[in-house]
Amino acid sequence: MIKTHYRLPLLCGLLLCALLLSGCSQQFQRQTCVALSEALSYCLAPINEQVEQGAHSQTVQFSHDGQTHQLITELQIDKNTMTLVGLAPLGQPLFTIVYDGHRLISQQSNLLGKDFKAEYLMAILQLVYWPTDVINQHLSAGSWQQHPCQLVLCRQLTADNNDVVLNAEYSQIVPWQAAIDIHIIQADVQIMIQALQ
Repeated sequence: MIKTHYRLPLLCGLLLCALLLSGCSQQFQRQTCVALSEALSYCLAPINEQVEQGAHSQTVQFSHDGQTHQLITELQIDKNTMTLVGLAPLGQPLFTIVYDGHRLISQQSNLLGKDFKAEYLMAILQLVYWPTDVINQHLSAGSWQQHPCQLVLCRQLTADNNDVVLNAEYSQIVPWQAAIDIHIIQADVQIMIQALQ
């Protein structure tokens, strides 16, 4: 048993550690639906037997308004959950987001700020990796279809009014092995995803 005069410093030390750790990251319950344009939203699809399970690592580069940011992601898929971990290029953890088919819980570094929403990245990863028929069941409007192009594989997200919302160009026919170039038209955001072997 710890003597009484040692308990207070020990408790204070544990409390200080807990406060420091909680100051480094925040936990949020997130929405499972994201707006991809003014007219179109996508709600995360539950884990599906058509989706390849396992761990998939990628580098993800975002470009917008002359600024570029890069991170490394690991997407872990099992029969019940989808977990996305984001790391800075030097390996510092930035966020972890877990989707169980119903709820979406995000734990993220305070460095990212409250406005960072990892669920958008999870939605984009579902769009580019999941089968198109599964994606189409979870769109509020429009359609996600393969379309002809100069590359091996191209897909396009089109709103019901025929406006193109998003283009994705794949370097290989198997999406999990491809470099994928994504352009979100309305937001003028370019996303490059490169599979890590």
